[in-house]
Amino acid sequence: MTISERMFSLLDERGLSASGLCKVLGVGTNQTTNWKQRNTDPPAKYIVLICEYLGCSLEYLLTGQEAEKAPVPGMSENGREMLELYEKLPEREQILLIGRLQEMTAPLLGEVKKGGTTEAASSSGRAV
Repeated sequence: MTISERMFSLLDERGLSASGLCKVLGVGTNQTTNWKQRNTDPPAKYIVLICEYLGCSLEYLLTGQEAEKAPVPGMSENGREMLELYEKLPEREQILLIGRLQEMTAPLLGEVKKGGTTEAASSSGRAV
């Protein structure tokens, strides 16, 4: 399957219009019609915008395959699992979770709360 074929397939699958894509790209509808009829691929300068409109990765549009995400070096299996679960949360929930984790880890990192802000504790145990 070509880039153009994948592009039109994704448009159909996602219920998106070619005219909407044209607006995003700043081209006339005849441009996408030509790509479809001639089975030619769009120029490179449009690829990123096309991916954003279609909600797909560059790798998928260009090759038809999603790139396998490499694990973060040094990250534990628990860390990877937590990151996968975190990515599934809506942004608001992610922010709340980060705040909660900061609260939970502050005592472990020797940080103390002072006036609603967290500060590092000095070796004497007083807030700096």
